[in-house]
Amino acid sequence: MNKIKTKISRETNYIYHMLSVAKCGYDNEYGNKYLLKHSPEDLKILKYNERFITVKGGEHCGELYHWLVSVPASLDTEATLYYNYLGHLFRTGNIEENIKLYKSVHKLFLPANDHNFKNIVYDFYKHYAKFDIIVPICEVMIRNYSIYSNEIWEETKKKLLPYAKDIEYIFNTNGLSKQLEALTNEELKTQFIATFCNSLDGGAEAIDISANQDVFGIGRNYGWAEKFISHEFIIYLLKQSLKNTTAFQDLKYWIYTEGLAEFYLSLAGKGGGFKECQDVIDFYKDTYKNDNSLTASELYKKAIKKFMMNTY
Repeated sequence: MNKIKTKISRETNYIYHMLSVAKCGYDNEYGNKYLLKHSPEDLKILKYNERFITVKGGEHCGELYHWLVSVPASLDTEATLYYNYLGHLFRTGNIEENIKLYKSVHKLFLPANDHNFKNIVYDFYKHYAKFDIIVPICEVMIRNYSIYSNEIWEETKKKLLPYAKDIEYIFNTNGLSKQLEALTNEELKTQFIATFCNSLDGGAEAIDISANQDVFGIGRNYGWAEKFISHEFIIYLLKQSLKNTTAFQDLKYWIYTEGLAEFYLSLAGKGGGFKECQDVIDFYKDTYKNDNSLTASELYKKAIKKFMMNTY
């Protein structure tokens, strides 16, 4: 059964639309097209806080990216409900005052109780409230939501739907997800969801916004999209295989997990789309050729030992 599914979401597209028009991590024709739809003052607020709400693969992950971008982008309900709650929480700093609103939305974005949410979010990020970061961003995202929903989303949806349907058909018929699970000796416990946006040119893609969702652009032809999405599917499998290693704990290990994903993709005959670490990929190929019984974890540890001078 195919584990790779596709999705288009108004919430996901809205949030990355705002990053694009504010040129936060994205500077492209899409952003220029819709720039005048929004208040310059609102866009300046996002741009001023760009480093907190942007990512760049292997290099940078903004401190507030998870709670201000990833979480609301993964929702299936209106993002404004989330931003209203988060903004109110950090504006007042009063957990009890927010409990009622929180209970209406928390199951949508966090499977935790009220106390855990306070510890995980408010207590950890409350120092950002002192610098007027979280609340102003939430207010910008609330103010501009109706503009996107009423004037842009329907046009966007018409562009995204055919692409998403065609990509899902490819994975429904190619048997690739099952093949990749067999090669990595892992089984994904849920479906992997490729969520598409049309505002990502020139910036970060393949961004995991939840435990089973990654965001992709639509600028690739179907063959390259198949490779790219499959690569990220393997990354999710490797999160299981490498859970007892240093992988995914620090950006300095990024190239070794990416190289390992590309190695497995090459075993499936779909490699060639990731060029950043050819020496690491070649090492995995040569090592596996000498001993094809090696697990993903064993291959990773050998790469760390070779390339990071026994720092594992």
